[in-house]
Amino acid sequence: MLTALANEEARRLLDSTISKSKSVVDLIRECNIAHTSAYRLVNELKDAGLLAIEKMGLSSDGKKYAMYRSTFRSMTVKFDHGQVEVDAEVNGDMAQKVFRLFYSLSSGGDPE
Repeated sequence: MLTALANEEARRLLDSTISKSKSVVDLIRECNIAHTSAYRLVNELKDAGLLAIEKMGLSSDGKKYAMYRSTFRSMTVKFDHGQVEVDAEVNGDMAQKVFRLFYSLSSGGDPE
């Protein structure tokens, strides 16, 4: 998580997806990041739990694509006497969606 946050391009991707989900193509254009870097960073941020797929879309040529959104609104990291503390504000909309997705995958049903 800290490695991802140390990367300036990764921070731009996260900032861009706080209030609205975006495709990798949107992020490439908006954040002016190379294709290979954008796909690598999206995967790293997803693996770190900082980005999640909010929804899937279908392009005009019939290809599926993911819309990504930041799982956190803000994050503060504190290092004090060898201890690392992370204080994070969860992106409320995404927390519920990720919970529902996880619950439906693990139990085969909807929590509601």
